[in-house]
Amino acid sequence: MYCKKGFKIKQFIIGLCLIAAPALAVAESTVTGEAHTRDNSLTPITSYQTPTTLSFCGYPLPLQERHCREMLDRELTIAIYNRAQVIMWLKRAPRYFPLFDREIEALGLPEDLKFLAVAESSLIENIHSRAGAAGLWQFMRHTGRRLGLRITSTIDERHDPIASTRCALNYLRFLKNKFGSWPLALAAYNCGEKRVSDAVSEQQTKNYHTLSLPSESERYLYRMAAIKLILSNPAAYGYKIDLQECYEPLSVDYLSLNLKGEVSLVDFALQLGITYHEIKKLNPHLISKRLPKGRFNLTLPAGYKDKVAGVLKSLPQQTVKKSQYLVKRGDTLNKISRRFNIPVIRLTRLNQLESSKIMIGQKLRLK
Repeated sequence: MYCKKGFKIKQFIIGLCLIAAPALAVAESTVTGEAHTRDNSLTPITSYQTPTTLSFCGYPLPLQERHCREMLDRELTIAIYNRAQVIMWLKRAPRYFPLFDREIEALGLPEDLKFLAVAESSLIENIHSRAGAAGLWQFMRHTGRRLGLRITSTIDERHDPIASTRCALNYLRFLKNKFGSWPLALAAYNCGEKRVSDAVSEQQTKNYHTLSLPSESERYLYRMAAIKLILSNPAAYGYKIDLQECYEPLSVDYLSLNLKGEVSLVDFALQLGITYHEIKKLNPHLISKRLPKGRFNLTLPAGYKDKVAGVLKSLPQQTVKKSQYLVKRGDTLNKISRRFNIPVIRLTRLNQLESSKIMIGQKLRLK
């Protein structure tokens, strides 16, 4: 009896499978057909043609050579299809390009140099790289200081659009005079003067396109050339943005201050009649809660410039001297001496140093 019952159940299950199999096949065919239809409806991805002639900073790229043509094609394709980034480039450019154009024209330099800032920072003032570079022109801390930018506990002029732009353009002019061509000058800006000098000496060539450099530096000129192509004619690459959506130049006043002591930034803002938040946003180079001692640029909303002198007279200016300093990479006693205006011999005595050797992380007394 039990065996017969089990046999009948088994037959019932087999029957269900035979009935269900055609239905499942029809369903699978329908789903596959729908997926196939969806695949056929996808928008084709366009490949944009690489130009046959192009110059950057007046230098004609040798695009008749396969390697150069493919390098540009790579950078152009990557940039075009990073759509969110290109849209932000197009929105930010009207805010910063007028400043760059004025400074470039004043120095008689090629207009194309403004695209370097796009390649370096995407036109974000307060951006930092993993390596420690900062600002629109992505200066490393030691390079910025060497070129005259103030970088202290209260101010970092790498984030000051005016100061950093002038510094970058003057440095690029120096590099062009040193290496004799814009491609090599731009490569040196990217990977350093010594690396380019060593490569030129070792490989016995000054031809950027045949010089073996770090991969990023070999791509550098082509990346800027691709940015130039897109931003100069965005519609040709599928981008259309209403001018009303772009970020117009800020309605601000620029002024240069020279303070004998530090001033509370919160008190300064309140006395001026604007918010602390607004001053910080307009002045990303002011990295502490105090206006720094010495000379620096200040950006204020338009119409507030004439109030500054009266406000500063009403606020106390404090001369703050550090009592200690933490040694960082690249520091020497001579550099620390110049930074804090303390003679080397005094630093040596204060810290009971037997030689001029100091270690990263070492704490030095300053008074």
